[in-house]
Amino acid sequence: MKYVKWRNFAVIKTQALWRDQQWVAVTRPDEGDITELMEKYSIPRTYISYISDVKERARFDYNFENQCGMFVFRTINHGNHSMKITHTKQTHPVYLMIKDNALITVNTSRHDLLNETMAELVSNDRIRQEEPSLLTLSLDALFELNRDYFDRINALDDTREELEGYKQRPSNDQIEKLSELSKSLIYLKAAARGNLIAVRQLQVMSDEDDDPINLNRVEQQRLKDLKTELEQSAEMAEINGEIVQQVADAYSNVLDNSLNNTMRILTIWSLALAVPPIISGFYGMNTKLPLFGGSWDWPLSILMSLIPVGLMVWYLRRNHDL
Repeated sequence: MKYVKWRNFAVIKTQALWRDQQWVAVTRPDEGDITELMEKYSIPRTYISYISDVKERARFDYNFENQCGMFVFRTINHGNHSMKITHTKQTHPVYLMIKDNALITVNTSRHDLLNETMAELVSNDRIRQEEPSLLTLSLDALFELNRDYFDRINALDDTREELEGYKQRPSNDQIEKLSELSKSLIYLKAAARGNLIAVRQLQVMSDEDDDPINLNRVEQQRLKDLKTELEQSAEMAEINGEIVQQVADAYSNVLDNSLNNTMRILTIWSLALAVPPIISGFYGMNTKLPLFGGSWDWPLSILMSLIPVGLMVWYLRRNHDL
């Protein structure tokens, strides 16, 4: 691999492939790298704006004037080992452009999974003495990158199973984790659907003979395999999102029942504790009351207060209200 430029973390590398084709790997480009791409490879300015946007949605675009195609694909954001599995920034974009005899890959993340995947695919093709087209190589790379969706969704599903193991009621920590899990799956579902739409855009632009992109038999099969894989990951994310929503509904029902029980108990005891002040209020009045006036006034007032309270508790227990 020939090093064209090395500057801090930003780097552009080129590697000869086969049939005068080359792979240009761009990692964390700065303004100088982007300018070089535009000048040396005639990359459309629109594509440069895509690269500059870390929130760019998945898409496939073909520029007729420059005869250049671009894939924007959302891949799983591995980050560092300390990142929570339910981190909301689940994906980040990678970019694959085909211009003449050059396959240009751009990775803006610290985790260089795109270049690692590409290097492994190129090495395997050389071992098998195969010379796939640049589009076939790109589709193979996207196929491998999409595998991480299944691993991440399975990991989130394991987290969901742990959150279902509450005893009487979910804790505040479990509720917070469930909220993060729900948001993570929303991001994954959106990214998986976007990737699928991007592949369908390529398929639409290559279905007919007069379409701008003509695919050979191998490329058509690779595209079909990738589309099937993306449909499975999108469906898997959708199903797990529905399951998490059911768990969230169960959490809500448990918390609502717990709140209702608490309010019911507080209401019952507020009624029970309202009786003694009524009795003691009569006893404290400066008026002569029947059956009172002796040394047993205080114990009798307490007994008169406890009898209604006891009858109320007995009645509520008998009717299963307490």
